[in-house]
Amino acid sequence: MKKKLILATKVFVSLGLLGYLLSQLDWPALIDKVGDLSWWTLPVAVALIIASIYFGTIRWATLLHRHYPNFSTRQLFSYYLVATLFNNILPTSTGGDVIRSYYIYRYRRDAVCAVSPIITERVIGLVVLLAINVVAIYFTDSVEIVTRALWSTLLLILAGAMFALTLIAMPATYWPIHRQLERLSRFRIIAFLLRMGEATHGYLKHPVTIIIILFYSVLAQLFAVMVYYVLAIGLGVDISMQVILVVIPLAFMAAALPISIGGMGVRELATVGLLMRFGIAENDAAAIALTFIPVILLASLPGLYIYLSQSSNRTLLKEAEESKLN
Repeated sequence: MKKKLILATKVFVSLGLLGYLLSQLDWPALIDKVGDLSWWTLPVAVALIIASIYFGTIRWATLLHRHYPNFSTRQLFSYYLVATLFNNILPTSTGGDVIRSYYIYRYRRDAVCAVSPIITERVIGLVVLLAINVVAIYFTDSVEIVTRALWSTLLLILAGAMFALTLIAMPATYWPIHRQLERLSRFRIIAFLLRMGEATHGYLKHPVTIIIILFYSVLAQLFAVMVYYVLAIGLGVDISMQVILVVIPLAFMAAALPISIGGMGVRELATVGLLMRFGIAENDAAAIALTFIPVILLASLPGLYIYLSQSSNRTLLKEAEESKLN
């Protein structure tokens, strides 16, 4: 019952925000703008999304191979595509990361080995996205446009996240904290967190691993952000890549809040509002934001094909929801 209520709330938020946005637009002008979309725009945008997913897969594989080296990147890529389907299209309470985790969990029923690589690469990916955004805001003199309050908050979050990752990565700081928490290991959640911490420390203590993860995180995030620049060009909207690097990471981070289906609605409203602050006309901003939705849907089709074509996936959702990962 609780899961159904959460799902219903997310659907309501997504539809409500999209409905609000659509009600504010000049529809004839918007239709004309979208109708002028260049033929090559959607294929290029979808290719960028797929490439971003592939770079994310390599990032995931780099960490997972420390537990299970037998999983090929190709196999993990197919899992990631299915997870993208669950994140972007299917209105379920089970997110894509849970699906990815369950694919690994059902191999040996080890929750830590299934979950810790995904949590680690997701956190590092968000830190990289935040760093890209902070640098873009600073070098484009956009602090006043996005407001100093938001700028200061972003800097504090980035500094805090980097400090926390450093504490986990360095043996001199990690193990004293670990030993203190061991006193509470009789509690199941603390015992699980200790195992998660050990796994994450095992990843981050290797400089080469960190470099690889950072490199592919930058590629994955930049390719995803570039989709909006391609859409703007295809729509004939005059906008710089610098503005895109300021606006879109903020919209992505807003969309990461677990209040909607795949960030839909939140992402579009944030994108339009931020682009307008940079002088982009409302209909142009809306055309860019709304055209991203069919791009996401098209990029999810490979995952739909894999999900439907493999018999082992028929009970995937039910098993993932019932597993100990939830």
